[in-house]
Amino acid sequence: MTLWKMCKTSHHIRVLKIDQASKEKGVILFEAGEALKGENSKLALTKHVVRPDTEGAKPVLDWISDGKRAVMFYVEGGGRGLGYVFIDQYCYSVDYNTAGKYWLAIRGEPSMSSCYYGSVELLQSLIKDTLASKDVKVPTKAPEKKEDAEKRKDTVNQVLKKNR
Repeated sequence: MTLWKMCKTSHHIRVLKIDQASKEKGVILFEAGEALKGENSKLALTKHVVRPDTEGAKPVLDWISDGKRAVMFYVEGGGRGLGYVFIDQYCYSVDYNTAGKYWLAIRGEPSMSSCYYGSVELLQSLIKDTLASKDVKVPTKAPEKKEDAEKRKDTVNQVLKKNR
């Protein structure tokens, strides 16, 4: 995945800012900020749930602090949504829980460092330039280990079945 492809395939790209959070409960309440792409989302963006036993949750829970910003790329349709949330030097995938109106963290996505690796502030700027068809140099980092694609697919599908 590349940043260009993420920008192209996402229906919506939003900047989020932590309003309140509980590391112990794994709940982050965001304020929805600037819409970098897409308007009129039908999904609530503000509540994310990161269960402590979620694969790759520790970097997300360690990152939580009032005022921190994230960028969320997502697709939506039929009241459902799937996306990626980029925080400083890390990313996690999310699935929208229609009944509870929150985004459930599926898992940490360290391999997304091959798409983008850096600060949220720089990512915002790069997204704007990418959407304006400007040439950008995107900082990336090779994943530290090769991921088993079948294992990832199974993990994601298990979470999706439980969450829907």
